[in-house]
Amino acid sequence: MNSSGDDRLKDLEKRLDTSLSQRKGVGPDTTEGSAAGLAMRAVTELMVGLLVCMGLGWMADKYFGTAPWVMLALMPFGIAAGVVNVMRLSKSKQAEEVLGGKGPVAPSVKDDDED
Repeated sequence: MNSSGDDRLKDLEKRLDTSLSQRKGVGPDTTEGSAAGLAMRAVTELMVGLLVCMGLGWMADKYFGTAPWVMLALMPFGIAAGVVNVMRLSKSKQAEEVLGGKGPVAPSVKDDDED
């Protein structure tokens, strides 16, 4: 009885080791979370660029008494800075890992006029 119990225990140990070794390379799929984080970072980059330039414009307007003209003049620079930061982010290593080395590929669509 004791030897069969030991055999069963060793068999269980072997099966557990096999199962654990197979699962070692398999981890949770974090691609979706990484993609959401990357998208959130891109939106943040856009907003920060715009808000910083608007804040500087607002302070300049308060100093010079020209409200809201300097702030409005700096808004396009803030948007441009945000776009440049998002473009830089899209070329980063984090974006490469999330996208798997591939950029967004648009599917080809048949044009209705070509019938």
